[in-house]
Amino acid sequence: MTAPSAQPGDPRPPADDAPDWDSIEEQAEEADRAAPRQRRWWTIGLVAVLVMSTLAVIWGLAATRGRVHWVNTGFDVISEAQVDVRFDLRRDPDREVVCTLEAQADSHVVVGRTQVSVPPADSSPSRHVESVATASPAITGYLDQCWYADEAPRQE
Repeated sequence: MTAPSAQPGDPRPPADDAPDWDSIEEQAEEADRAAPRQRRWWTIGLVAVLVMSTLAVIWGLAATRGRVHWVNTGFDVISEAQVDVRFDLRRDPDREVVCTLEAQADSHVVVGRTQVSVPPADSSPSRHVESVATASPAITGYLDQCWYADEAPRQE
């Protein structure tokens, strides 16, 4: 036989290990009040990151717009006194460009340097091969910098 079950409405004494529902409810309400503040800081942080990213893109585009861009595509050591340098230019095809070419020895000493003028072209990008005279044997040649002929060279 089983023990009789408690009748509904029988008051039970509170147990010592029962949760304090008032305290739990107060904590939940406090968390709900703090949520808008946290959400506001997340929103402010997100907006700040977006603004800084936009400014970085604008600054980067402004810094490179209208400039000559080049790619060193190789070199040929023709003799102990000459190196041919190959390069591609991306630029305004209606403007003349001036480029500085250099040749280096195996000790990284510049043994030849020349400036070449590249006339306006039909299209951009364009491929070019120019020679650098050297004072002693060189092992490499490269384009150091380019600028439009009607502007001053960039100081780096």
